[in-house]
Amino acid sequence: MKRQITQANLSLVSSELEHYESNGLITGEQKNGILQIYEIKGGLNFIRVVVTIGALLVGLGILSFIASNWDGISHLVKLLIIFGVFGGVNLAGYMLSENNPKTGRSFIYLGTLVYGAGIFLIGQMYNFGGDFPTAFLLWSLGILPVAFLLKDKYLMLFANILFGVYLYGSFDMNFPYAGWVGVPVVYLAFNYFEKSRLLLFFANLTSLSFILLITLRYEVKGLYVLLLFFAIGLVMYGLKHTLEHDVFQIQGNILLGVTGVILTIPELWIVVVSAQSTRLISLLFALAFVTLLFVLIRKGSLISLLFVCVTIFRYYTDTFAFLPKSLFFIVGGLLLLGFGFYFERMMKTSKGGPLA
Repeated sequence: MKRQITQANLSLVSSELEHYESNGLITGEQKNGILQIYEIKGGLNFIRVVVTIGALLVGLGILSFIASNWDGISHLVKLLIIFGVFGGVNLAGYMLSENNPKTGRSFIYLGTLVYGAGIFLIGQMYNFGGDFPTAFLLWSLGILPVAFLLKDKYLMLFANILFGVYLYGSFDMNFPYAGWVGVPVVYLAFNYFEKSRLLLFFANLTSLSFILLITLRYEVKGLYVLLLFFAIGLVMYGLKHTLEHDVFQIQGNILLGVTGVILTIPELWIVVVSAQSTRLISLLFALAFVTLLFVLIRKGSLISLLFVCVTIFRYYTDTFAFLPKSLFFIVGGLLLLGFGFYFERMMKTSKGGPLA
């Protein structure tokens, strides 16, 4: 099976091979043989974007027309319209897929929107009970078979987003037990859909959301929730594995940065220390947190540099607001200049170039 890469990467590989050929390192036949093992990865293109937007606009127009005349239509006609539009656009999608795959796929995308609209409209017609987030769960479940059948990562991504809406919508309602099944499914989808980094990113978000809901379900104190997610961020950043480690690293860095800044707030620590000691313990945590950020910066993390600046600004507004703004900006600017100089030296060192 050929290795799929982007057009930009293929151009880079081709130019490098031409350089090797011109220097006599490989022959023209070898160069062509190497290029034959690659193929351009499919992705969004102009035609697909245009036909998808066109199909969505047509679908929104139809739904808008139906909604404006909804009260004057009988239930039977309403059902015929919903199922007729749903079946029609999907049938058109599958019929067009062979000769016009991009246009056909756009009709299938439209069908998923009609399916979701049908869930809400039928629920309104017959006054079905149930929690509002359940509709998003049903919508997500309905998209899954189509996404797996067509191996369409964008449909899977849409299903994942809808599942996330279901999770967050259940925040103050019944516990979303479907998460125990849904979270493993989104990770299985990552392997099924050619290990899409985008799907993995949203799968991690879904997993983190479900963990948050579990802590809220059992009424875990805010401090412990933050410490838990701070620890998860550290694990995501530091744990070595082969499962798109850079995706985990970026998300872990952001997670530990956000929770770390919040944990510098003294009032959060009242659950473990006395009121007189909260400022001291939060300050000690802040020092340890900033030290950790500097360690990560030394490893090349620009995200950590951002959170150092956020932490400094947080203490400026909370504690050092009496200092002149000019002094704050001067100090902040000097810090950024120093970090910029450090990163430039580090990059030159990693490339084997001379130090400035």
